[in-house]
Formats: sequence, C-alpha cells, structure tokens
Amino acid sequence: MRILILPNSMKGSLSARQTARVLSRVLGKRHRVKSFPLSDGGDGFIDFFKALHPAAHAVRLRAKNAFFKEAPTSYLWLPKEKTAVLETARICGLGTAKKEELDALGASSFGVGEVLRHAVKRGAKKIYVGLGGVACNDGGAGIARALGARFLDARGRELPEGAKPLLRLTRIETKNLQQNIRGVKIYAVADVTNPLLGPQGSARVFGPQKGATPAQVRILEKALSVYARAVKKATGKDPARTPSTAAAGALCAGLYGLLNAQIILGADFIKQHLPLDKWARQADLVITCEGKLDSQTLYGKAPLAVLTAAAQVRKPVLFICGAYEEKALKKLPKNLHITVASLLDFAKDKPDSIKNAAKYLRMLGCSI
Repeated sequence: MRILILPNSMKGSLSARQTARVLSRVLGKRHRVKSFPLSDGGDGFIDFFKALHPAAHAVRLRAKNAFFKEAPTSYLWLPKEKTAVLETARICGLGTAKKEELDALGASSFGVGEVLRHAVKRGAKKIYVGLGGVACNDGGAGIARALGARFLDARGRELPEGAKPLLRLTRIETKNLQQNIRGVKIYAVADVTNPLLGPQGSARVFGPQKGATPAQVRILEKALSVYARAVKKATGKDPARTPSTAAAGALCAGLYGLLNAQIILGADFIKQHLPLDKWARQADLVITCEGKLDSQTLYGKAPLAVLTAAAQVRKPVLFICGAYEEKALKKLPKNLHITVASLLDFAKDKPDSIKNAAKYLRMLGCSI
C-alpha cells in the first residue's frame, strides 16, 4: 500500500518532524511511504521551510523572550532568495514558559521585533513570520517598538511594554519604523481565522492560554480595542475585525496594521508550496495528525489542506490526534472518507498520551 504521511505537530508532545519519523519507520517496514512534516505557521514552521529549502541555514542570535529576558533563538536564512523565516514560538514561546512566569498583561513581543531587525540588517528583502504558540498578547506592539515605533500616552510619554499599558495609548509614531523596514516585504502566516476583537477574538479565545484570568481577559479586550483604534489612526489599516489578526497573541494585528504584512492562512500557505493534490492522487491512504481535532482545525490549520486535497481525489484519510471534539467531525469536508484515531484510545489518560505519544503512535502504526 502507498501511504502519504503529512502530520502537523502534536503540540505538547511531538513535533511534526518527529511524528513523521515515527510513523515512517513503523509503516515503512510493510508499505511504500512518503512523508513530509507540515506547519501552518505555529510550531515547526522553520522545520517545514527547511524541508522545502535544504540549502537554507540557521542564523543564531540572542533576543528577548516574552518576559523580557534575553535568550538564545534562531531564524532560517535563504541566501539566494534573501529571505528570512521566523517562528514566533521559538522567540517568545508559550511552550517553554513556566506556569509561574505567565503574565498575559505584561508579556511582550519585543524579541520578535529584534529578530526581524536582525534579518533586515542582514539584507532580507522578504520575511515570513510563522505565527502561533506565543506567551504574549500585546497585539504585536512590542514588535513595532523594537523596529522604531513609539507608543505614546496623552502627555506624550512612552508607554512601557506589555498589553495593559495600551489602555493609555493615544498615539503611535511610525516614521522610524517605516524607514527601518523600507523595501522589505513581510508575510504573516497565521493558523487561525479569528479577528482581533469580539467573542472569537484574541483576548477571549486565546488569552486564557497565556494565563489570563477572566478579569484580565476583559482588560486585554479593552486594551486591544484602544490599540486597534490607534493603529487605524496611524496607518489607515483597521485590524479590529480583519480575519486572522488574533493569531499568536494578536501579533498578526501589529504585523498587518503597522508593518503592512500580507496575511496568509496556514492551510493556503501549505497548498501554495506543496503539490498536495498530486501526492494524494498517488496514495492509497493519506495520514495527517494534530494534537487536537476541533473546530479550529477546520479554519486554516495544516490538516485542513490535507483533508481538502484528499477529498478532491476521493482518497481515504486516517486522522491521528491526541483528542477530538465530536462536533468538529460534522464539519469535515464533503466526499471525505475519514477514520479518526485518538492516542487516548491507547493511553490510560491525557498526561500519559502526551508523555508517551511516540509509543502510542508506534502501536497505532503497527495496526495499519
């Protein structure tokens, strides 16, 4: 049997590359296997680009994390194309943050701006920013500040870092920012379609993931609302209801509104760079993976691109996940023959499935 393996990361346990390796080793003993690790902008975005461009190399540097502590990080550099690839999760990531460190109101995206600035000085003409898995929720204000923007209150005083100070924001000065990124095209690759504000916005949906209490979620929503108005006043671009501006602690809002970034949905980005239809047509079975199959999976995440491609050529899909929501299954693409396998069917509980994901993946693979 010819099997196509196109996994996203199993967040909290295995990267897309690790997942592809585990399944390929097990299934490759009995089947013809083709695998390629995916990323929709979140975890594994640099690995995805590296697989697309083997000649690319890592540029290592130090930058501030979400809590303004300097830490080692890296980005991918494609010298021939003068292109840089950033993964926000590697710079101000939530996955490496300790629970006691979480500070939804004070955390900053400044470090992402530092890495962008480094890439610009290196000569980048094109920069892809993979969005997802961050510990901050400042709307990308920190990014813009690191590149020269000034955030001022009613008395003309510079505001401190973080989301909460944005409540006092009156004016954004972008002259230096625009000079520093002149001639550089920035692409924001987002894994969600949520807008900055509202019931499905950054604060209410993703704020709790970054440690925000219900009271802090209300503060975040108000602060980001003030921020959105200031961005519109400064640039004419309104991130408030623009799809995907909630991505990665609303960093997408700042990239779009202040850095004039083009937003690309993760699933669309994958389809632009990989011949998924061709690969699916040549396979007898398509396998994709994600930590959790839920409604968000069907709004721009990597598996959506795989499911769509498989449905178009009527090939069966095995969706392997840590857990799933029943209601999400009803929203899957039409004409799709799909089987969902959860690691919880093998593990004793959720912590066990996360800790021993590779073991249960191997067990599942042996049954195919």
